[in-house]
Amino acid sequence: MNGDNRLGDEALPAIEWLAEKMPGGFFIYYAEGDTELIYVNGAVCRIFGCDSVEEFKSLTGNTFRGMVHPDDYEVIQDSIDEQIADETNNNLDYVVYRIIRKDGTIRWVDDYGHYTYLPGYGNVYYVFIGDITDTRMVKEEQQRNRQLEEALHHAEAANMAKSAFLSNMSHEIRTPLTAILGMNELIQRECGDETIYSYAEKVRKAGVSLLRIISDILDFSKIESGRMELVEEGYSVRDLFADLYILIQFQSEEKALNTVFRIDPAIPSRLCGDEIRVKEVISNLLTNAVKYTEKGSVTLNAVLDEIKDGEAKICISVEDTGIGIREEDMDRLFEPFDRLDQRRNRAIKGTGLGLSITRQLLLMMGSSLKVESEYEKGSVFSFVLTQKIAENDPVGVFDPGNAVTEISDRRRIQTDFTAPGAGILVVDDTLINIEVIEGLLKNKKMKIDTASSGKECIEKFAKNDYDLIFLDYRMPELNGIETLQRMKEQMPEKTAGTPVISLTASAVSGEKERMLAAGFTDYLPKPVNITLMEKMLIRYLPKELVIFSDAAGVSADTANEEDRLPHLLFSSAEILPAKGLEYCGDADDYIRVLSLFKKSAEKRLADITESAARGDMDAYIMSVHTLKSTSGAIGALQLSRMAGDLEKAAKSGNRDFVEKETPLLAAKLKMLKFLLDEIEEI
Repeated sequence: MNGDNRLGDEALPAIEWLAEKMPGGFFIYYAEGDTELIYVNGAVCRIFGCDSVEEFKSLTGNTFRGMVHPDDYEVIQDSIDEQIADETNNNLDYVVYRIIRKDGTIRWVDDYGHYTYLPGYGNVYYVFIGDITDTRMVKEEQQRNRQLEEALHHAEAANMAKSAFLSNMSHEIRTPLTAILGMNELIQRECGDETIYSYAEKVRKAGVSLLRIISDILDFSKIESGRMELVEEGYSVRDLFADLYILIQFQSEEKALNTVFRIDPAIPSRLCGDEIRVKEVISNLLTNAVKYTEKGSVTLNAVLDEIKDGEAKICISVEDTGIGIREEDMDRLFEPFDRLDQRRNRAIKGTGLGLSITRQLLLMMGSSLKVESEYEKGSVFSFVLTQKIAENDPVGVFDPGNAVTEISDRRRIQTDFTAPGAGILVVDDTLINIEVIEGLLKNKKMKIDTASSGKECIEKFAKNDYDLIFLDYRMPELNGIETLQRMKEQMPEKTAGTPVISLTASAVSGEKERMLAAGFTDYLPKPVNITLMEKMLIRYLPKELVIFSDAAGVSADTANEEDRLPHLLFSSAEILPAKGLEYCGDADDYIRVLSLFKKSAEKRLADITESAARGDMDAYIMSVHTLKSTSGAIGALQLSRMAGDLEKAAKSGNRDFVEKETPLLAAKLKMLKFLLDEIEEI
């Protein structure tokens, strides 16, 4: 293999003999130009996948340049030249480069050696070479694993930082919102000036809207981080749909839309699942449908598909006659924080998270959201809900009006109570929050004591007996958990016998579990929902101290609410305010519902009369059905009954009755609207 053999014939046999004994590759070459290699051993040939020296020569041209991958040669040669320039050292450091084997595969090699200068001939390189591909792959895999571990560590740190930020954000925003919404509710309860009341109502709506945005962001964060969990419990199907009807009915009524609920009577009456999340999914779809529909209807369909292995599969769909979705926008439909057709929909409120959250919640439930839409004509959002069966009795015919009245009565009775013999302690470092809770609970006639720090809480608890404690979590010096721990250490028996409810403005995932693990009896987020607070009082106060109002009679509280209503409401037989109060709960909500009814009455009247005149019974049925429910909700029972009779007649095809009675219904609706128009407070 000697071309221009300047090393001498006497030296080469010894070198060849030694080189062939080596386990690794070894070659020799001159530095000048692309001269042929002086020598290669068999191991070098095998590294290149060659069976003989002749194959190697053919593959590489028998030059060092021919051995090196074309993309690596210049860099390698520059490195060698730099080393040679250092005349104090004739060793060649490791260099790493790629080669191309006979079969076309690329391998990594490293080489090292030394060079000798021969006078009259130049530099001669003696080089050891080895295939390091497998070792390099292992090292690269190890490096990738280290990088992945570092990335995971950074991601976990970022997630913890995000969770901490969201917790702080939730607390910092919810804390003032507690005061804003709480004090605003007290203003609405006690204010007799309708102008101030209307201002306060705008504050309430803005506050609730802000709270909904915060909740959406927190829900999205929980799902994104995988911390959202489903809590399965038994629930009433009738109550679920009644709640949804209450939620959407007045939103639809404000835009004069027809609200239709078609619930399969065969659906089991009680199911087992996460009712809150099921309700959130359906309410998101219903609310979206109302947002993007200006005329026509919003329809909820729930059809039992099958019952198998103790589970019910229910096909649920929400249909609307709204603006629809362009085909090219379908791919963006579930993008968070995105809104389609921005120019057209810029006035619609919301975070753009509703559908993204809905889809993720359905995935957690083992379902998926399907969308059918035609631009300018409407959309249908549907999914299959699979739930365990708690009670297999069929839910029966679902009449929204009756179901809503039943649930309204039941809930009013459940929270209509006093507890004059009970004593509670409210602990919060923000005095305005204490004032809000005192105001919200003053009609319960309890003795309410307060403390503004953990230390004061412990001192008062040591001196007094309380039936229940509401203890804020985030306080300076001693937070709620630290305060509870000291109470347990100093007064273990007394603390064990006293329910302690955690009050916290943080609503991030895991907060409730953390509070319960710390020893709290229960958890109540801020802003305080007075209904939830009342339910906790009923649950945890000694039963003998809770006095429920007589369901058959009118409580003092109801009588007080009637005193707050405009006197003109009591002057007509067209409406019974007491029934409206039973449905709505208090005077504020009742007046708000009356206002919505008044705004939509003219449109509702036109829909009924026009659909009857043109013989469109489907549209007629939808209009009188909605009127039946909404008029019943405000206490216009005669009008509600008339609408119900006409709905039945239209469904049975009795057009004579429809033609005869519709003018009477229209006249009664006009009389009611005239009455409401005369009342300035509405």
